Amino acid sequence: MQEQYIFLSFFLASAWPFLQRVVRSNSEYNRWADRSTNADVAAHAACKPAYITGQQRAAENCKKGATHFRPEVPLRSTKFRFLVSSAESYRVAKQVMIGFGISSMVNLGFSLALTILLVPLLIIAYLVKWTRKCRVRFVRWKYPSYVVVEHNSIRSILDQGRNHGIFTLLVQGRSIADGARNHLAHLASSRRLLRSNLFTRWGVYVWKELDYFSVDSHLVKSPGLFRGRPITESNIQDYVSDVTSKFLPARLPPWQVHVVNCLMNGEECQVCLVRVHHLLLRQEHLTLADFLPLKYSTDDWTCLESDSPFTNLYTAPSALPRLRQMLIESFSNYWNDFLYNNDPIERPEILKKRIGLFQCGKIAMIVLVCTLKELARQCRKTEGLRFPELLAIVRRESSKRNFSPRMVLDSVLKTFNPVDVFCSFVTWSWYIMITSLLKTPVLLLRELQALNSQRKHCHPETLTYTLWCYLPLMFQAMREAVSISWIAVTTPKVILEELFFKHPQSNRLQTISPCGRKVVAWSERVDVELVRKIANVTGATEAEILLTATVDALKEYFRHSTINIPNNVFATVKFVSQRAIFLRNHEARGILCLALPIRTPFFNDDLIEILQVIQKNVHDARSRQSAIYAITAAETSRGVISSCLPSVLLKLLLNQLTKRYSFCLTHVDGDLPVEGVDTAVYWRPPQGNCNMSMTLHKHGNAVRLGIMGDALIGPQHFIIARTFPKSVQNLATILGVPRTLSRSSSPSPLSPTTSPGY
Repeated sequence: MQEQYIFLSFFLASAWPFLQRVVRSNSEYNRWADRSTNADVAAHAACKPAYITGQQRAAENCKKGATHFRPEVPLRSTKFRFLVSSAESYRVAKQVMIGFGISSMVNLGFSLALTILLVPLLIIAYLVKWTRKCRVRFVRWKYPSYVVVEHNSIRSILDQGRNHGIFTLLVQGRSIADGARNHLAHLASSRRLLRSNLFTRWGVYVWKELDYFSVDSHLVKSPGLFRGRPITESNIQDYVSDVTSKFLPARLPPWQVHVVNCLMNGEECQVCLVRVHHLLLRQEHLTLADFLPLKYSTDDWTCLESDSPFTNLYTAPSALPRLRQMLIESFSNYWNDFLYNNDPIERPEILKKRIGLFQCGKIAMIVLVCTLKELARQCRKTEGLRFPELLAIVRRESSKRNFSPRMVLDSVLKTFNPVDVFCSFVTWSWYIMITSLLKTPVLLLRELQALNSQRKHCHPETLTYTLWCYLPLMFQAMREAVSISWIAVTTPKVILEELFFKHPQSNRLQTISPCGRKVVAWSERVDVELVRKIANVTGATEAEILLTATVDALKEYFRHSTINIPNNVFATVKFVSQRAIFLRNHEARGILCLALPIRTPFFNDDLIEILQVIQKNVHDARSRQSAIYAITAAETSRGVISSCLPSVLLKLLLNQLTKRYSFCLTHVDGDLPVEGVDTAVYWRPPQGNCNMSMTLHKHGNAVRLGIMGDALIGPQHFIIARTFPKSVQNLATILGVPRTLSRSSSPSPLSPTTSPGY
């Protein structure tokens, strides 16, 4: 599959001179829109009172009944604009004709240059694939009892020393851990890798099934005391952070479930902490919630599309899949009709008389296609076929149809026999005469009837119906192909600019090398209704409001640390749906690179200006990073990058990138279809030189900020958790948004009354 992507890129790059003219008008519109957006943001930043006036007007509109007023920066995808009308079809067709007028010499020279540049990449991709395959076969031969991990991933390449990718989920409820042992025993009995140890041999991950496996080694029930004190809401974060700072046992399967029985606001409840290695989740197709006996109520749960700006960067192509499906159906119908009329298995009477060379060629085509189908079926079952097996398949398919060299020779002799040549000439002359005199007027009459009819689908055998069905779809598919080609061709330039040249200054959340141990923290609840009111007033999305509070909390963290406050913190942002955490889901999401403004150009510590800069940065990322999002999504689902580049080179590149983007952010959104769960916090592990990972986790009617960082940054990471809800309240106060009253004056579960660590 990876080679197909490489060949597609090779073809698109060779056709670039033709594609450039077709997409020029789209590019000019994008540049005009970006200039307009930048001018609007600059005007807002320079005139703060005018902005406040605009927000007041928006607030008045909201009070009158408006639900979503977002005039600031529209979240739009500028890379995919598909054809929807006949006028657009004519315009694209005209541009295609202009493209053909480009000098052929220029096209040939440019295509040849790109071909020469892409050939080494193709060679490297094949070498990497076959080197990896040979190494995997060697390890499998040397250790036949091991299960070898055949495919690399970005996280497995970044695994180094003890800094492994351990995904973590914290769930709190009243009785969510009842029956956990039986559930884990049943899960382990059906999943072999849950009973296997993970280690490396010759640079390849392998699994070895343990001779003795016990669920009790992985299900840990916490004691009632921690450091001499009962575990309550005041020290639950200290206890959980102490658990996550310990490495998983090296001689056991890499997963663990902790059950904490504690008191929250005077009531007994259970807190479950699930820690699982990323390879175990990927190879067994598990989610973190699969390790808990949770009950799902999906009857009344509707999977609503999230309005997060970190997903849906482009509209999925619709005309290309539809055209492909229609062509496949048409070809399948024609092929079945061809088999019915020409396959000796279907019609044995074909071979009862001597056949000509034309009929022999049809039978040879059928034998070839059936042989290829059987080869593909056998290759899916085994790793490869030997030459004797290939010959056996060819003989079997040929013998079914009595196809042999003698048949070919007889067909040649019959075809070039003078008597048969004369008979064929007379037959074809008679057929052409009858067709021209009788059948042609009937066909023309059918075409005229189809042209005058408003229901062209009632004439499926006419050329008019074929053009009416396929021509608009072909123009739409051409427009989509041009848009995709534009993204593919501009990908290298965009990646280099966004990752290396856009922000020359460097930033580090930690000045020393990470130790690999992880500490965690999470904030108090922030009401979603309050965030939604702020979003309606400012015209921003809820995620942008939460990002503003996160930046303000990071600024407070820098003030208490020994690190100089940078102008920007560069982060990689990813959207994760609740379905991907609690239900089996294989949807691939990409990553965006975002600059978080710690210092703003006009006002110091101004939350509104921070929000404006974040809106601008998010808009720029969405409009420019479609290629980065698509490539990272393809890597997540198919491993496109890790299978085409050498692991050593990729590891050096990733370590350099994680030095620059030393902060990863996850936005979790969506409804939670789980019974009995009051709170959930999810952490993606920071790897490489990335020092901190944060999660904006929306659960029910509240949002929490979860922090996971290297143990050497503690206990300052608790400052971020403590400051986050205050920053949201400060932003609401500045904008005049009334605070949402809580139903209870007591602290919420898992929300400490005092900041842990102080």
